[in-house]
Amino acid sequence: MKRVVGCEKLLVAVACGTFAGSAVAELLEVKLTPGDVVEKRLTVPPGKFGEICSALNRGQAVSWQFRSDAVADFNVHYHVDKRVEYPEQRKNVKDGAGRLVIQSDQDYCWMWTNRSSAPIALDVTLKETGR
Repeated sequence: MKRVVGCEKLLVAVACGTFAGSAVAELLEVKLTPGDVVEKRLTVPPGKFGEICSALNRGQAVSWQFRSDAVADFNVHYHVDKRVEYPEQRKNVKDGAGRLVIQSDQDYCWMWTNRSSAPIALDVTLKETGR
């Protein structure tokens, strides 16, 4: 039985909110275990980015897809010390889908950057498909 995962923690730092000068519009941290599905609608203000992150372990796999009402830059990334690794990067896209097989224990993030002058709404689905 699959279960839809809500927010484990939802941290929102809107343009005129808590973190002055921050480029983050929305950061959602979720926990993905086998069979979990995360469905989320994000609104990314102009010049900001939104991301969904999860701590994942080697051998896990996540199928992902998104659709937005305007183009955005998209990536999946994780950090190794001060270096950022990008298993996936796409520029100026309205939608996308893929499957990420986790190679090392890390916090992985799906991120969208809005370079336009209008807000972007996007729907995201992440599904942990097991090992």
